[in-house]
Amino acid sequence: MKKLILILGAVVLLFACSDENLLKPYGPEDNTAPGVLTNVTYTPLPGGAKFNYVLPLNNDLSYVKAEYYVNGVKKDAVSSQYNTTLTVEGLPDKKEYDVDLYCVDKSGNASKPTRVTITPEESPVKVMRESLKCNVDFGGFRIEFKNPSKSELSIYFLRQDTVSGKLIFYQARVFSQAEGVYQVVGLPNVASKFGVFVRDRFGNTSSTLEFEDKPWREEYLDKSKFKYIGAPKVVDNDDWYSWSGRPQTLWDDIVGDWNFASTGPEGKFPHYFCIDLGDTVPIGRILLQQRGVFGGACPRHFDVYGAVQLPAVNYVSPLEGWTKLNDKTFEVIRPSGRKLGEPNTTEDVQAAEKGIMFTIDTPFPRPAIRYLRFKFIDAFDGEISIYVSEFSFWAQWK
Repeated sequence: MKKLILILGAVVLLFACSDENLLKPYGPEDNTAPGVLTNVTYTPLPGGAKFNYVLPLNNDLSYVKAEYYVNGVKKDAVSSQYNTTLTVEGLPDKKEYDVDLYCVDKSGNASKPTRVTITPEESPVKVMRESLKCNVDFGGFRIEFKNPSKSELSIYFLRQDTVSGKLIFYQARVFSQAEGVYQVVGLPNVASKFGVFVRDRFGNTSSTLEFEDKPWREEYLDKSKFKYIGAPKVVDNDDWYSWSGRPQTLWDDIVGDWNFASTGPEGKFPHYFCIDLGDTVPIGRILLQQRGVFGGACPRHFDVYGAVQLPAVNYVSPLEGWTKLNDKTFEVIRPSGRKLGEPNTTEDVQAAEKGIMFTIDTPFPRPAIRYLRFKFIDAFDGEISIYVSEFSFWAQWK
């Protein structure tokens, strides 16, 4: 015990007697500023610019910093001592901006600024805003967009508040693909005012596209009426209770990795799954929410079939008596376009959380059906199983 006290006392004495500033910048402490950048050029980018330069010959160089102003607010960007490029992003207008470039050493000394006046290309926010096209659809709208720079942008959808008459937030989605469609659903079959605008991750927002329209009639199906239909009422060789999953979880409004239904490891494609909807209605939309994010045994291609009454069981032709509802086989597409095993983008994760919406593409009038049957053709990584977390359905009339 006495030995321990002596050691602790020595440590305290050592720190008490030291005058060293432990918070100083790493490296030799001096007051000499590094040299400036030379041969500075830039390439305009959508809403920004990429600088190229030659670094000064300073052994203690730490990084290069850019300082500039956006609408009176000071911004900055940095690049490592190991790079000879620096990128500035988030510029909202296609106009001239003064950018000061500094070299900073390990003691925190900054060089004299090298000022470059740049003119970026049109910002991604404005490009997407000008491309927006809003088309009336069942229960909402189809918003077409273009985003050639593949920037990460959010589309905000507004609806008119019935009390104040003002446009208020309804929902938003993040997109980073070159072009696509934002499907807005859940709106009543009532004429109203709506609005759409674009926002980037730097806080830049576009003007709002305002319009007035009336979504076509669409009704969300009551999940409390759903029932799982398995063998022997239909041809179904799969055990959808595998891996602790249960079919009933597919309509309990709980989405997650541990709330799912799955086929077993002994099955083979195609896998079938049948639901009694409880009502006879013309199905228009199907929302699939995955277990996981675009990988594993998440379904990739599938077809859907319907019937008013359950057809006779036919093991030779399992789909005899069923009406195919979709013309083109449905495909679960990863929004970012990245390959299996590559990291998910914000858009991928958000799309998986909100679910993938599929619209029945056969012409009107669509058949009213009570029994809905899925034919799962394959999975993302080629596994022999299929697992799903949640299904939602909408009926449509036109």
